Amino acid sequence: MRRFLPIAFALLVSLPASGAGFHALSLPGSQLAALSADGRSAAGSLVGGASGGFVWHEGDAPTLLPGAMSVRAISPNGAYVAGSSLDASQHEVATWWDTDGTVHGLGGLPGADAQAGVLSVAYGITDQPHVVGTAVNAQRQDVAFAWTSNDGLRLLASPGTASGATGISSDGRRIYGWSERADATRRGVLWSQGRICCTVDTGAAPNELVGANRGATFLLGFDTDASFIWTPDAEPARVALADASSPTPMRFTAGSDDGRVLAGTAGSGAQRIALIRTEASGVERLDTFLAEHGIAIPRGWTLIAATAVSADGSRIAGFGLDEGRFDSFVIDLPRGVIDAAAPNHTAP
Repeated sequence: MRRFLPIAFALLVSLPASGAGFHALSLPGSQLAALSADGRSAAGSLVGGASGGFVWHEGDAPTLLPGAMSVRAISPNGAYVAGSSLDASQHEVATWWDTDGTVHGLGGLPGADAQAGVLSVAYGITDQPHVVGTAVNAQRQDVAFAWTSNDGLRLLASPGTASGATGISSDGRRIYGWSERADATRRGVLWSQGRICCTVDTGAAPNELVGANRGATFLLGFDTDASFIWTPDAEPARVALADASSPTPMRFTAGSDDGRVLAGTAGSGAQRIALIRTEASGVERLDTFLAEHGIAIPRGWTLIAATAVSADGSRIAGFGLDEGRFDSFVIDLPRGVIDAAAPNHTAP
């Protein structure tokens, strides 16, 4: 049995139970990707010379994930982590890790090109656990898949020639991602209980769904013009998250359950900046937002991407550069931000 490996060189003190503040993981090379629902567990990848993945639980030092190549998701209860690892043939395959650190590689599809470096990658996981992601088929196309212990790895129906699953609701009923049109442009897709529910209609513009709240009652996507919120059961179904003054290109990839707090990034490459969207303030640079609320960022830090939000919106997390080196952060937001929403608010 393979187990999580403690990271001896990384130290993160226990975060305070209340009160706003910036907290660095002090884990060199880390890029935090996801938070548990309560915000007290996190997971992400390591880049550069320390390539791999990690998981962190509040009060403990971060731990390495055995064999990880990438880590993309954590289950709502913080027990399971998903991403990819190398199989015995050195192919990258979708993988999940359970509570005692056991590695579960999901392999690839029958007939997939043995020369391909990547056969599959997991992008979402639930408490059951159910896993979703993208695999390569025999035609070298990306295709969306879902995995359960009962059914194994199965493909999701696609309205296009290729597809990918980027996330799953906490109850496992909704899966979201993208499919490819005949002209090779992408459009957002929602699967409900294993069947295609609907696709994002933005005319000829390509678009993808890349995030959601944990119930997937609203979804986050982007197209050539802007990042947007998509609620297929509401009118209007698609609401843009940017205006003329917003930085571009912009992507929001995570939100609190009620949609009051969204996490994202703008720009590309080393020029990216972390973004936050709240009901009271709209879209802002995360560093500007923190300064406005009296939260100090340590000297030498540059916030590149906000990637995760707790269910109640009290914590936002992501990664940046600390003295030019990748590292991750968790931020406790001021109570006034969390309490600003109107009662019974369910989505932006």
